[in-house]
Amino acid sequence: MKLKPLILITILGLCYQCKEKSAGFTMSLSSATKLDTLYVSELITKKPIAKIYENNKVKNIALEYPTVASIHNKKKNIEYLTILEQHKNLDISILNDATLTTNNLSDSLINYLWKSNTKYIQENSSFLFTTQNTDTIPVMFEKFRVKRENEINKFKNKISSKSLEILYFQNNARIYSFLFWLGRVVKQLKPNDRYFNFIKNIDSPNQLLKSLPDIYLYKYEVEYLRENKSIESITDFLRFIEEKTNNKDVADFLKANYIKSLIEVPSYWEKHEKLFNTEVLTQTLNSEKNNIYYSLIEQPSSSFYASQKGEMAYLFQAEDSLGNQFNLDSVLGKVIFIDTWATWCGPCIKHRPKVLKLAEKYKDNNDVEILLVSVDTSKDGWLSFLAKEHKQFGRNLFIENGMRTKFGNNYNIKSIPRYILIGKDGKIINSNITEPSIAIEREIENELKTK
Repeated sequence: MKLKPLILITILGLCYQCKEKSAGFTMSLSSATKLDTLYVSELITKKPIAKIYENNKVKNIALEYPTVASIHNKKKNIEYLTILEQHKNLDISILNDATLTTNNLSDSLINYLWKSNTKYIQENSSFLFTTQNTDTIPVMFEKFRVKRENEINKFKNKISSKSLEILYFQNNARIYSFLFWLGRVVKQLKPNDRYFNFIKNIDSPNQLLKSLPDIYLYKYEVEYLRENKSIESITDFLRFIEEKTNNKDVADFLKANYIKSLIEVPSYWEKHEKLFNTEVLTQTLNSEKNNIYYSLIEQPSSSFYASQKGEMAYLFQAEDSLGNQFNLDSVLGKVIFIDTWATWCGPCIKHRPKVLKLAEKYKDNNDVEILLVSVDTSKDGWLSFLAKEHKQFGRNLFIENGMRTKFGNNYNIKSIPRYILIGKDGKIINSNITEPSIAIEREIENELKTK
């Protein structure tokens, strides 16, 4: 049975002049039912473009350049990608099952690229993560890339040239991004390994990379390490990015994204992370103060500083399973171990028995507090999970969508599981623990000995 759209949002292309340089779109909404606010944000920078809500008056929205954007609700558990370009007419519909869609062919294709990438990886995960014959992986993904390119080509005469360029780039970039991650992070392959020879297929950097820039940063790392034995310094790698990227605007964008990624997902930058600390960040921020995209690194930098060893712990509020409010300041003076997790997080669930064992060990110690903080989007889902647990030690707490709150920002939580240790003086001992271990127990014991 075909779902009927309940809500129709119309975004009409608007031409201020016949030239491309100054154009945007007009946005309006007609709704037959109550609607939570929807947001349109740039995919990579998260820059807000527009809000969509009931009884919205028609308004003109400027658009500086074609971009890939995300249409989503506040929790981001409903999302649909769109290619925004000048003069584009776009109707957004919310179906009965609350999914988003549009009437645009290029949007259908970019969502196909996004979702088929995930599906293909899941279907082949057993082979991808266990095989020792890594040379075969780029070959199989090249076949998949060509298959998707052929799918795009079926409709090339019905799509604008700008959208077509973005689709070709997205097809390549999503595949290469996964190959880089698998080779660099999971397989830990050497830069000279022929697995990485697919980098020769990556085009020279241009404005298109703003829709998925990381493949160029990974490419530059491989190229740098093929020329040098190791990463000499963060400054040196930033200089290498500039040398490889002739366009200043693109170079600034890549440098800003590199610094942001180094802060938010350090596990992707193992060879760089040991060179990075607050002093280096301060120097980097000073050297990049004229970067056009400096705003991309301001918030991550603030989070990084706030979460470092020796900083006072952020005093957050949470809710327990009975609906009572919990305040962190109520347990200051104790050694505090925080497990930041969610029911949808596989590694979190895998490590949970270790956390519960730690909580059981200290359940009668009044000087230790073990907090298990769920950052789920659904309180009901969290409660349902807890109801199935036979053993409950520690204090179970809930912060709705906590990674996107002040709690997540102040502890720089961009991925989970994350474990945080706070001393009796209320200062952070370590906010970047990736796995509970004997070493953490030793740190707790050492802290208990302090006055």
